[in-house]
Amino acid sequence: MFKFFNNKSLQCNPIIHWLEVLAMMLVLWFLMSGIIHEAKFVLFGIASSIIISLVVSPLFVISGLKTDREYFLLHVNPLKMIIYFAWLVKEIVLSAVEVSKVVIKAEEMNPQLVWFKADFDNPSARSLLANSITLTPGTITVDIFDDGVYSCHCLNENTRDGLVSGVMQNKIAKLFCEEIDYGVVRVISDDSMEGTKYAKLIDKKYKNLGFRVLSEKDEPSFGKVGSKDE
Repeated sequence: MFKFFNNKSLQCNPIIHWLEVLAMMLVLWFLMSGIIHEAKFVLFGIASSIIISLVVSPLFVISGLKTDREYFLLHVNPLKMIIYFAWLVKEIVLSAVEVSKVVIKAEEMNPQLVWFKADFDNPSARSLLANSITLTPGTITVDIFDDGVYSCHCLNENTRDGLVSGVMQNKIAKLFCEEIDYGVVRVISDDSMEGTKYAKLIDKKYKNLGFRVLSEKDEPSFGKVGSKDE
C-alpha cells in the first residue's frame, strides 16, 4: 500500500520529485494565505509555487554516503514515520523518568563514552539516529565519524545498555529500508579513561585510531540490522 512512499522506488525520478515539492508548496501556500475565493490570488499562488518548486526541488536530493545512490528527502513511509516518532516519544518519557530518579535519589552516576557502528548510506538516517539519541534523556551524540561510527555520552549503565542494544538503530534502518552492519566498537567508563587510547572527538579518521569492532562473543548487540526489503 505504501510502496509509493518507499525511498528506493522513487529515488531517481526528478519529475516525481518536482511534483511532490510542488504539492507541498501549494498546500503550504493555501494554508498560510487562506485565499481561495479570489482567482487572481489563486493564480499567483500556483505560479509562485511552480517557480519555487522548480528552484528548490534539486535541493531535496542527497547523495548516499557509501554508494552513488541518490535519496529524496520526502521518500519515507509516512505510517512508519508516525509509528517511529510515537515510539521515540515513549522512550523519551521513560528515559526522563529514569534520569529524574537518578537526580532525586542522588544516585552515583557513572558517565561513559560509547562508540558503535551504524553505517547508514542515507544521510537522513544518520541524522535521525544522532538526533534521536540526543533527544532521549541520559544520552548525547558527541560525534559521527565518516565510516558510520557514532561517539555518544551516556549517563550510566542503564542508558548505555539501552543505547547499545540496537533497538533504535534497527527501527531507523527499517524506516529507511536499509541493511547496516551494527556493532559496538568500544565502551569506556569515566574512571577508566585515564591512560586509555580513545577516539579524538575532532578527528574523523576512525579507521586510523586502532579500534576494532567487538565480536559477537564480546557484545550480544552485534550483527546486521534492518532490511532492504522492508
